[in-house]
Amino acid sequence: MNYKDLFRRYKDGLANDEEKLIIEQEIERHEAVEEFLSESIDEKIYDGWNTSISEHQEETNKLKKSVNKRLRKVVITSVLIVVALYIGVFHVFSSIVDRVYYDPSATTQSEEREYQAPDFYYDMQAYVSLNMPGYSSNSFTFQESKGFGKYEVSYSLRDLFSKREQRYFVNISRGKLTYALDGIFSRENRFGVWEGFERIQHHFPNDNSENATTIREEDVQHKNEKTLLYLNELNPLSYISMSIVFEKDLTMEEFYNIREEHPTLDFKWVGIRTVQPGIQWSENQPLHLVGFNPNYNDEPSSSTRPDPKKYPLFYLMDFRDYSGLENIDYPDKIYESYGIHFRSRLEYLRNREDYVNMFDYNYYKTDFYADALKYIDEHGVKTYGVLVLGTAEDFLNSIDDIPYDSLYIIEVLPTKPNIYYD
Repeated sequence: MNYKDLFRRYKDGLANDEEKLIIEQEIERHEAVEEFLSESIDEKIYDGWNTSISEHQEETNKLKKSVNKRLRKVVITSVLIVVALYIGVFHVFSSIVDRVYYDPSATTQSEEREYQAPDFYYDMQAYVSLNMPGYSSNSFTFQESKGFGKYEVSYSLRDLFSKREQRYFVNISRGKLTYALDGIFSRENRFGVWEGFERIQHHFPNDNSENATTIREEDVQHKNEKTLLYLNELNPLSYISMSIVFEKDLTMEEFYNIREEHPTLDFKWVGIRTVQPGIQWSENQPLHLVGFNPNYNDEPSSSTRPDPKKYPLFYLMDFRDYSGLENIDYPDKIYESYGIHFRSRLEYLRNREDYVNMFDYNYYKTDFYADALKYIDEHGVKTYGVLVLGTAEDFLNSIDDIPYDSLYIIEVLPTKPNIYYD
């Protein structure tokens, strides 16, 4: 009997005890094999599953790292692009725009030294000394770039008569003034004239007929008499600002001698002849007045200078060490320095066209400076009149010895400012 028939008999319940034992032993053996196989398969499946999970986790981590790396690159690249754009737009491009227009913070005029004064500092000193009798550009200027040709600047003006000093603020945008009040923008500056000297044309009238000359002389004499009468009525300690127009133009030597002869009078500005007497600079332009302050202590000086070869004696105080005057003795050295100093500042402003066009309200002013240079080169540096400060007593004691044609009192104070401290 084969095992298949034997097993059928066992299932049908027909097997004897011996046959049952054979079948049950066989079942036991199969169960043991099955258990063994089952454990082996489960182990392999579990190990395979763990391996799959581990591999998946590793792949996931690699993917995360790759994604994070790419994100970091994108973020860093974006930041670098933004920074580059900022630098390019707000620094590189802004600096290009700054170079196109007037830049008050530039130091193109200063000597090559550790400290360099900004151009605006020299611009103001030259402009005020030439064009604003009785004032000085005092203390240092302030200039701050706002980018793209925009600046905030300030400067200080000192009234040499009252000794008051005031700071003024100006905003500049691409070569144009966007905010400016008073200071060098006062009425006197805008119209190119100054009280007292605006009558200079009448001193040398175009009409030289005998009748016109007689009328003018009578008018001037009458005004002078009133001025002298007023001086006599003032308290002797009254402090006066006066413009004096001379009978004829004086050389710098003649002016120096008058100044030395009257030490109690303070000569604050010397008007220089730059056009033929009695005519305007041009038919379409008002009379322009330029001059210089012969007192080198009235304005501060920087430790550097604009190009000394191009602008010798830009600061009058340098006359003692100026090589061009080393073979000249006093007092010749002093009055020779007046003409050199005046010409240097005139030349300086002639070359600062962007500044002059913006601050002067007159686009023809640099042309005037150029013509003025030609005139003094041909006729010399001569003065037609001066601005003088002093007490009423000082003027009355000196006026008869000054070759004046006309006198104009500009301002009067009860006493000299800081009289006990000077």
